[in-house]
Amino acid sequence: MSRNITILAMIQLLVVILGFFALAIVLKAEGFPRDPPFMASLSRVVWSPFALFLRHYGLAFLLVPVVWTVAASLSQGRRVIFSLDVWLVLGVVASVAIIVLFLYACTHRYAVVPN
Repeated sequence: MSRNITILAMIQLLVVILGFFALAIVLKAEGFPRDPPFMASLSRVVWSPFALFLRHYGLAFLLVPVVWTVAASLSQGRRVIFSLDVWLVLGVVASVAIIVLFLYACTHRYAVVPN
């Protein structure tokens, strides 16, 4: 089972790094750090606070695979909080959640605020 833990931990690390780079590429292509490329109208368009948060602190998600790997490894010979099978499911759920967060930030990079 330690092989499954290692493979899933590497997938989680890859997901975080690729998501961070993808968000950086998308924002740079749109002109970040300057203002978003929209003309002034009744509302003002700004960078999404969520996308900016992930852009600045997205690498902090590298702690998720580390913490998950330690917890899953500790439960390998004995039951620590959950069994190893539950930890594997939680690892897959964490990977999918990270993918969804970065995809959401890449697709919703603008926020409209009233003038």
